Amino acid sequence: MKLVLALMLLLGVAIGAVYFFGGFRDFDPSEQGRKAKAGITPGMTWQQVVTVAGEPKEYRPIMKETKGSGANKIELFKPGGPSKFVKTTLTARVGSNELPHGFVIDYQFSGSEAFRVTFDETGSVVEVADLMTMNDLLNYTPTR
Repeated sequence: MKLVLALMLLLGVAIGAVYFFGGFRDFDPSEQGRKAKAGITPGMTWQQVVTVAGEPKEYRPIMKETKGSGANKIELFKPGGPSKFVKTTLTARVGSNELPHGFVIDYQFSGSEAFRVTFDETGSVVEVADLMTMNDLLNYTPTR
């Protein structure tokens, strides 16, 4: 019985040490997302964005869609299906002009912080825009 109590106490001390000295006490994904978004400016390359915001799981090529005909014909540009993010593949696709309308990378840091980075065909940032999050849908404002 004393051995079990001693092991539980030792485990508690170890968990406390990891929490306070391992960096978990100050971990705030929302703040990390706000800092990443603030560090991205138009004209940056996609490589610089990945350095600032982290490596995403996927990117989405922008596709051109034509609707209507004749005088009512309009062109829409919207993200297509996701492609797995691999640095060498994206470098090759941008270099060989396989993304003629650009691409987007979506970042989701928490339930309250998410944004989309839009790139042109050369891989330069055109725009950074907020995405709707679960907190937006629920009209929830976290208190911290």
